[in-house]
Amino acid sequence: MASLMGFATSVASVGLSARASTVSSGRVVAMPQSTSAPARFSFNVEAAHKKGTGSTKNGRDSNPQYPGVKKYGGEVVSTGNIIVRQKGNKVHPGPGVGMGKDFTLFALRDGEVLFKGGAKGKQFVRVVDFVKKGGREDGLPSRRDKRRELYTPRAQQREAAEAALAATR
Repeated sequence: MASLMGFATSVASVGLSARASTVSSGRVVAMPQSTSAPARFSFNVEAAHKKGTGSTKNGRDSNPQYPGVKKYGGEVVSTGNIIVRQKGNKVHPGPGVGMGKDFTLFALRDGEVLFKGGAKGKQFVRVVDFVKKGGREDGLPSRRDKRRELYTPRAQQREAAEAALAATR
């Protein structure tokens, strides 16, 4: 029977149909197939989309950009820093903040990040000029300020050295 199926397959690919005779002799008669009847056997060979194991061409992907606040209120940002990644427009841009096509909020200028609630429950983020917060809350100089007073800046040292050199000439 397997050889009979092989013959029927090869006959069908030529355009003839294999039909068994009504006589119980068991032989197969090849008859021309009508043009309106579709082919009985169709073979589709599909190639693999990816190679097998060990291929180095398949494994590229970029790291995910997780949503959330990237720079919090009071943090210093420079131009282009991402402040908030979000799905949809949950936090709105204020002055000094731009919005990308995927609703990412980014700084348009250097400064400090401030979050503020607006009308109808909207939340806005803005970038304002950075205000240097020196000293302690009680008004006394901080340890950092005390140490800074012990050293002269390089620009002043350079000017003093150049002035001394010019005086010797």
